[in-house]
Amino acid sequence: MNTHIILTALALALVAGPLGCFVVWRRMAYFGDGLAHSALLGVAVGLVIGISHQIGMMVIAVVFALLLIWLRSKRVLATDTLLGILAHAALSLGVVAMALLGAGEVELHDYLLGSLDQLTPELAAWVIGGAGLSLGLLLRLWPGLILMTTSEELAHAEGVSIMRYEFALMVLMGVVVAAAIQMVGILLITSLLIIPASTARLLARTPEQMAVGGSLIASLAMLIGLPSAQSFDLATGPMIVCVSVALFIIVLVGRLVLRSTAP
Repeated sequence: MNTHIILTALALALVAGPLGCFVVWRRMAYFGDGLAHSALLGVAVGLVIGISHQIGMMVIAVVFALLLIWLRSKRVLATDTLLGILAHAALSLGVVAMALLGAGEVELHDYLLGSLDQLTPELAAWVIGGAGLSLGLLLRLWPGLILMTTSEELAHAEGVSIMRYEFALMVLMGVVVAAAIQMVGILLITSLLIIPASTARLLARTPEQMAVGGSLIASLAMLIGLPSAQSFDLATGPMIVCVSVALFIIVLVGRLVLRSTAP
């Protein structure tokens, strides 16, 4: 496996750990799925206006987040209902747009389930840079995000703007989703955020331990899943998720056994 692929996988895993913690804590898994489903529409937009696929996906992700926040403020429908409508509308529009633009079934399959075929060293450099910037911003916002997650009332008292921090979190998720689509796939990208973080939650005692543990577990899933996918000529996304699930089961069973044998 090429060096740029390994570095890209590790960069994505490092930012997926702490970001996945907030997805788990704030129950944003459905929002993550919505962002991922909108990514295909972002690819189509990028093809139409002549920009890179990643920038197109990031633009659509920001629009998706803004639209959700605006609709939620109007109290028209419940948030999960709005997410369901937006997510499936974006995915359907993306599939139709890609088909009209001449994308083949193989290309759609790669976007949906992940592939390393189009991960060039140049693209890897952009992905690593985006992951690094996202991780840096996430660490900078960490105290406010933790306070917001712990108690929104206390965060208000401390002068933390809940809406700004929530929007920043949504944008960070959009950037990471756009960066990881090529490797993990649209249908499974949210798993990269929630499964390693959930596994680390079984072991951690502090938020920081959970964030670091999530990054380590995501890295392990990447380093095992990617070579396995190449060896068996399979899509990368499902194999990475299978390894993540296996690690979760091992940790969960180990914790249950220790709890049952504890005095």
